[in-house]
Amino acid sequence: MQLNKFYYRTTKKGNVIKVVNEIYLRDDIPCGHEQCEICLSKYKERTNSEDRAISSGEISSMSANQIYILDTNVILHQIDLLEDPSLKNIVILSTVLNEVKSQNRSIYNRIKEVIKDISRQFYVYANEYSQYTSITRENGESPNDRNDRAIRIATDWYRSHLHKYQVKVFLITNDKDNLLKSKSLGIDGKTIQELVFELSSENPSLVDKLSDPNEDHSGELEDSKSKIQYAEHRPMNILTEDIKNGKVYQGIIRINMNNYKEGNVQCHSIEKDILVQGLENLNRSVDGDVVAVELLPEIEWQAPSTVILLENDGVEEDDDAVVKDSLVSKKQPTGKIVGIVKRNWKPYCGAVDFRGDATSQGLHFLTFVPIDKRIPRIRIKSRQVSNIVGKRIVVAIDQWDRNSKFPTGHFVKDLGPLGDKETESKVLLLQFDIPHHPFGASVMKCLPKPDIMDRVTPSDMVGRKDLRKECVFSVDPPGCTDIDDALHIKQIGNGLFEVGVHIADVSHFVLEGTAIDDEAKSRSTSVYLVDRRIDMLPGELSGNLCSLMSNVDRFSFSCIWKITDQGEVVDVEYTKSIIRSVASLTYEQAQIRIDDKTQNDQVSTNLRHLNRLAKVLRKQRMDRGALSLASPQVKFKTEEHGGDPSDVEIYQLRETNAMIEEFMLLANIWVAKKIHKHFPGCALLRRHPTPKKSGFDLLTQLIENKGFKFSTASSKELAESLDGCVLENDSYFNTLCRIMTTRCMSPAVYFSSGSLPYEDFRHYGLATDIYTHFTSPIRRYPDIIVHRLLANAIGMQSVSLNLENKTITLMSENMNFRHKMAQYAGRGSTQLHTLIFFKGKKCLEDAYIIRVKANAFVVLVPRYGFEGTVYLSDGHNQVSSFNYNHDNQTLSNGSHTFSVFDKIKVEIYVDDSIAHDQKLKINCIEPNIKDMLLISNTTPSQVDGITPTQNIQKLIKSKQEKVRKLTDHTEQTKKKIKTTK
Repeated sequence: MQLNKFYYRTTKKGNVIKVVNEIYLRDDIPCGHEQCEICLSKYKERTNSEDRAISSGEISSMSANQIYILDTNVILHQIDLLEDPSLKNIVILSTVLNEVKSQNRSIYNRIKEVIKDISRQFYVYANEYSQYTSITRENGESPNDRNDRAIRIATDWYRSHLHKYQVKVFLITNDKDNLLKSKSLGIDGKTIQELVFELSSENPSLVDKLSDPNEDHSGELEDSKSKIQYAEHRPMNILTEDIKNGKVYQGIIRINMNNYKEGNVQCHSIEKDILVQGLENLNRSVDGDVVAVELLPEIEWQAPSTVILLENDGVEEDDDAVVKDSLVSKKQPTGKIVGIVKRNWKPYCGAVDFRGDATSQGLHFLTFVPIDKRIPRIRIKSRQVSNIVGKRIVVAIDQWDRNSKFPTGHFVKDLGPLGDKETESKVLLLQFDIPHHPFGASVMKCLPKPDIMDRVTPSDMVGRKDLRKECVFSVDPPGCTDIDDALHIKQIGNGLFEVGVHIADVSHFVLEGTAIDDEAKSRSTSVYLVDRRIDMLPGELSGNLCSLMSNVDRFSFSCIWKITDQGEVVDVEYTKSIIRSVASLTYEQAQIRIDDKTQNDQVSTNLRHLNRLAKVLRKQRMDRGALSLASPQVKFKTEEHGGDPSDVEIYQLRETNAMIEEFMLLANIWVAKKIHKHFPGCALLRRHPTPKKSGFDLLTQLIENKGFKFSTASSKELAESLDGCVLENDSYFNTLCRIMTTRCMSPAVYFSSGSLPYEDFRHYGLATDIYTHFTSPIRRYPDIIVHRLLANAIGMQSVSLNLENKTITLMSENMNFRHKMAQYAGRGSTQLHTLIFFKGKKCLEDAYIIRVKANAFVVLVPRYGFEGTVYLSDGHNQVSSFNYNHDNQTLSNGSHTFSVFDKIKVEIYVDDSIAHDQKLKINCIEPNIKDMLLISNTTPSQVDGITPTQNIQKLIKSKQEKVRKLTDHTEQTKKKIKTTK
């Protein structure tokens, strides 16, 4: 049976065209219930599976005597609930699935994963292709009404179809109109809430996962009496017009990590970020939301806050005050948020702050505290308090009413005991959106046989150079199994060396457009935590077939130069190759071979040649203005594999580290030149933007206050300035300057060569005009793309490319995001293991002040490579009793002045006094801040015009007001009791 469906759409030029689709309706699409003998026989007769639904195990999906058909909004609003394994025997119509896909791709992908799990008994019925359930849109009927009708028609068919098998069919929808119309057809309908409460007797946790954006929570929690009354968000149609007319600006809100009452809106249409201060002006926006912000009059513009809020600030008080910088020169455009263009809420990790009896039964209203300090606390309700108190849990936001200080949400899942290393590692992966699911069956099917490299065929060698007789070796960190790179060097006469960098030929095994390629593209990078690695590729490739291990044949992509002993490249060759590494060395082993002059074997001799040449190349780079920057790097020692850290030490860098780095940089530069020459409009490159001079202003002043000249006019002048920052009595000062310089710059990013002019390609830190990533394809997807581009550039036809500037640009955005998240996860893992290391002990260590605020300063502890905040307050006031000088970055109380670069002695320990979290605490003990606070509390001093006396008076007044309100409430309660009696 053939059916013509048509619709109208508007083209980019504004023309309206009629689109006609021919749909062939079928009578053999099974219902998916195993008791249905009719559908089972038809299913067995089918030979063409092209039109099968996306669920695997299509006919064995459902077995119960009750099945539930969901409407679109149930899936969109209740995806966390639907992922619970206790929900089964669900029918999802193709109409619904298509609607979900068009409205929210993320939820669509999540529901597809649920459907693929055969044990879940979710079944997709292709109602649009069935002659029993397909409908056409009626005249004057809206697309939404048409789809609702399609859902009812399909549900009614299921009801009559399964009636003789005593299977009850229910339509699950919260649409009152849809329920009413279903009832008139004799269809049994339920809301999702009714269904969940029926099932909760066997699984109480289902109720906690229920998202109810329309439920009224007013008065349920103590903070519902908040003084805050947010302004109404403007409707979307008005916002669109205001943005178009320039009355408001659209951008992404980024909340201050140190002060949740402040944020910046990044707008493309205005040069500077717009500062938003105070909870009322933030107007229920959450970090990452796309917002509409209206500028305040210039006279009301403010400077960023100068305080770091304490961990528990803003929990009990409704005070919306933000301590502001009084320096007029630091003021920036300031605004208020008037509407939300797009919510970017996601599941958040954290714990509940519950101080009552966790064993008590019934419904409790709880406060969830996210780990991310930029996210507001979330109100949730639960009937399983004993199961979530003391746990790391995931919570999703449902809504944020204008009369509620906090948003409301629902429980998603339990991750495990709070403070447990395995649990906290899961939190890191979720918090930073690291894909860490096992590789699926479709990915694993793409893997070659394990012995493929033992039987290399002549066809494998077409266009591939045989380098197995060369003395190739690798140098990597100890324990490295994913060996991306290897090298060789030999003298070829006339003062020339042949140097080869050989990179794992991952693109030979990861073909474009396959399932494994899609998975690698999505992950984009391997993620390195302290105690584990989340691979971008399955271990069969990353740790075996692609890894350039010694004494086995491996495919590689080689960059081979003829180069003088003065570092001048005479010729370069790019070729696919096959190598057989003779040694897999660690950096330490390679260094020993270089330093021990008694070792004169070929590998040791070649290492010395490479090291000498690397020093020449490095000097050339430095002469061009390349920067030698620094970042704290530590490694943990454990008693056993996977155990808790027993010690922490700074990662030692050797000459061999610099040697390998130099040749990898050389390969990346020359490959960048090659692919840009052949693909000028879509080469995947990497750039490090030239930093703005203003970004160095504060650091320049601080370093020059120490008596050094500090010029940032060019990278060469900056490098020379850093070389000169040396204090005879403090060997760490130079490293500290390099660390702080790094933080004045933007990170390097991937981009498409077609999106920028050539002069913007420059990599500032490396002082090179063009650069890319070619040398780590096992752990970075960008390198795989570069390998494909290079293969095309040298005439290897085994790779097909369908790339353009737009494609590379979109890929670059995902790669940049994934790379940033992997870095955050790695740092978070280091912080976690540092916390574990300090449990049960107190340590005294040297530290350096690197940033000063009005009530605190941030220190770096070199011994352990981490930063922490030292608060200069009495624990009750967020404003300290020290004088704060923003220009000189100092805090003074008359008896002592704290400045950036000061070396102090700190006490480090784990504070477990907060029930819902544990924190690494740092106290300054030399000089002793506690003694200073006692002195300064008797000496009036000012911070931005506020004296300690005024702070105390304000605190007393606040407490008196609370007592008065409590007394009034008590008297009113007594009167009510008396009246009742």
